[in-house]
Amino acid sequence: MPHTAFFRMPKNRVSARTVRAAVGVAAATTRFAPPPGPPKATPTLLPGGKVYAGAAGDAAALQTATRTPVGVHAYGKFEGSVPQGRMITVGSSSNWRTVAAAQPGSALYTNIVRWATTIKSRGGVVLLAYSHEPEVASNTSMGSAADFKAAFARVVTIFRQQGVTNVKYTLQLTAWAFRANPRDRVAAANWYPGDGYVDVVGADAYNWYTCGEGRGNWMELSALAAPALAFAKARNKFVALPEFGVTRDARRAQWLTNAKNYIVANEAWFAGVYYFNRPPTNQKNANCVWTLSSSAEYAAYGSLLRDPNFAY
Repeated sequence: MPHTAFFRMPKNRVSARTVRAAVGVAAATTRFAPPPGPPKATPTLLPGGKVYAGAAGDAAALQTATRTPVGVHAYGKFEGSVPQGRMITVGSSSNWRTVAAAQPGSALYTNIVRWATTIKSRGGVVLLAYSHEPEVASNTSMGSAADFKAAFARVVTIFRQQGVTNVKYTLQLTAWAFRANPRDRVAAANWYPGDGYVDVVGADAYNWYTCGEGRGNWMELSALAAPALAFAKARNKFVALPEFGVTRDARRAQWLTNAKNYIVANEAWFAGVYYFNRPPTNQKNANCVWTLSSSAEYAAYGSLLRDPNFAY
């Protein structure tokens, strides 16, 4: 895949598109410099440039159907090989407390270092998420929120100790975590490792409608993603949709078009978006059909992929 660097531009009431036109094509392909100083409640700097776009799941099929390059969000474990992808989510067979305590000489530490040095050797920026959706009930055996935050911080620290500079560390929660009651254990703030360890706030956003966890409410991406965007803005962080999807419906193509328009309208804050183009991974949601299938749907998502605001 082509490699793209990034930059941040001052927030001066000039849109990212206007900035790119002013500084030219070369500057338009740069982004993601470290934030200057501690984040502020009212950010003084905004990200500029393009948004990574692609698919989690069957990116190859989507690329064939849209006749457009599709970026990849890949998944792996520290115990295994490092997959290719502009975004990579990594987990571990060890629980969070064990990861937080990983020390030189242990197999786990050695594997984390191997991942760090492998990604370091690759060109371009990689969005790296650790232990996605930690707040969901199926992950309670991994430990507490405090354990997760300590493990996330330990992974980031080990990567930094290897001199890795081309990674943006991404917290990948469900979109619901940003809408939940703040007193609920799943609320995003409970799982946030801290400004010093997070570059990108990620929300897995799904329009369930009547399938799986759905309650019969048709939800546009703008409604699903807005709370995560607000959470990111309050901390002067990028936002991402590591997974997003809409169950099969006659309105799906229009939903995708609306999603594109929403992301473009907020592109200064977005780091990456990846459509979940595969069958459900949870049997409770087995009746959800996320995979795109119609020519209208392919055209809608292809339009997003080819838009000059997006890159892969």
